[in-house]
Amino acid sequence: MGEEMEIAAAASVGGLTTGEHHPVTPHRPCANCGAIVDDRYCPRCGQLGSDFHRPFVGLVLSSLADTFSLDGRLWRSVPLLLFRPGRLTRNYLDGKRARYVPPFRMFLLASLLFFLTVFGLGDRLGWYKDWKLDLDGPGGVIVQGPEKDDTLAKLKEELAQPDISDAQRQVLEETVSRIESGETDSPGLIADGKVDRDAVNAAIDEKVEGATDAEVETMHAAADKVADVLENQDKFAARFREWAPRFSLMFMPLLALMLTLLYAWRRSVFVYDHVITALHFQTFVYVLLTLLLLCGALFRTGAGWLVTSGSVLVIWYLYRQIRVTYGTGRFMAGLRTSVLLFLGISVLVLLGVGLVILSFLLT
Repeated sequence: MGEEMEIAAAASVGGLTTGEHHPVTPHRPCANCGAIVDDRYCPRCGQLGSDFHRPFVGLVLSSLADTFSLDGRLWRSVPLLLFRPGRLTRNYLDGKRARYVPPFRMFLLASLLFFLTVFGLGDRLGWYKDWKLDLDGPGGVIVQGPEKDDTLAKLKEELAQPDISDAQRQVLEETVSRIESGETDSPGLIADGKVDRDAVNAAIDEKVEGATDAEVETMHAAADKVADVLENQDKFAARFREWAPRFSLMFMPLLALMLTLLYAWRRSVFVYDHVITALHFQTFVYVLLTLLLLCGALFRTGAGWLVTSGSVLVIWYLYRQIRVTYGTGRFMAGLRTSVLLFLGISVLVLLGVGLVILSFLLT
């Protein structure tokens, strides 16, 4: 998926330039359709009328200059997108499109930057090492190895306190020892990460007295599949890297669908309007998350502060975008924002659960 996104985003970069670094001889026939090219582009087919049969060095330098020289549309689009929620969307829907970067192209570039940042920083800072189900933790949630180190550090700090009781000290010492050794209280799971399937099946047999042979066999098969999952948890990070961009791209049409349902009775608003709104909103979210990740990595800012500030900005942006784009009043904009947040979080949770299930099914 990473290669697909890079190809798509690289192709979109070409649309941000004017091609002015490639010389064109006017009043010559177009090589594609034969029409006379009076300026730079063919009036019939739109092809650039440049001759690329030039020395290799000159061609490479022109191509590099064309790639990295962005026209004024980008500098008009990005500040408007980031600092005036909904204004870029409203202008684009009103027909002022030539002056701005097309929404889908900007969306692709923002998503590319985001996932490059996520995976680049993650590899550098060790975010994807030792992902596994923490069976000692509440609810058996997925955690990273560095979180275990933080937990151990906090427990040892508590152990260093002189005013704790002997009972508390004993519990803390046992907890630290269990975490360091990798032991768990779960039956059948041993320190090296392998599951004692015989012990698990024996525990099932003890607790399902009276069940039919078919039911017991089904439980054994399910337990065997769970054991496969627990023994291959290291593959979750790889599945996350592969499928997270695809699931993230799925959120955009779902957001457009939510907006369509919320404005279904307004005949002056079309599905196209909701798609553009969803593209601009998710582009803003990608840019914001990229900036927050970079701030967290550079300044070692706590995750809590980043999550809180990011959540507040996203809620405020969505509210303002609804107000400006659709001309919605304060109360209805707040109500629709609340509904979208509830639906959006629910969809993200479902996508996250689907990602976990998919990663385990493909082990």
